[in-house]
Amino acid sequence: MRAQDQRPGPHLTVVDTNEAIAFYTDVFDAVAIQRECLLDGRVLHAELAVGGHHLTVSEWWETGGPSPAEGRDDVLTIERTDPESVLRRAVAAGARVEPAADPSRRPLLRDPAGLCWTVVGPARPA
Repeated sequence: MRAQDQRPGPHLTVVDTNEAIAFYTDVFDAVAIQRECLLDGRVLHAELAVGGHHLTVSEWWETGGPSPAEGRDDVLTIERTDPESVLRRAVAAGARVEPAADPSRRPLLRDPAGLCWTVVGPARPA
């Protein structure tokens, strides 16, 4: 999938951009589209392709308090051939599973930056 094929996604402001990028890369196989780094090596701004979504991650400069992304209402859906494996990797990397509000829905995965995901398997042919 080319970068221009990505659906627009959220812009996250996080305390540690490198940590967020590592999470999305390790858990969701994100691909960096663009990075803007400071002279000390910190990533100030990054654009990622994550499961068909375009995600922008930026550095938060204030110290103390929760991550600025905590409590966001965005829910992104990502399709993987083995969603259970992705959930296990995400939890091991610091994400937490939140029960679905509706019993017919899948549980939500809140990543360390505060963004919610639902991980689904491939669509079955009709």
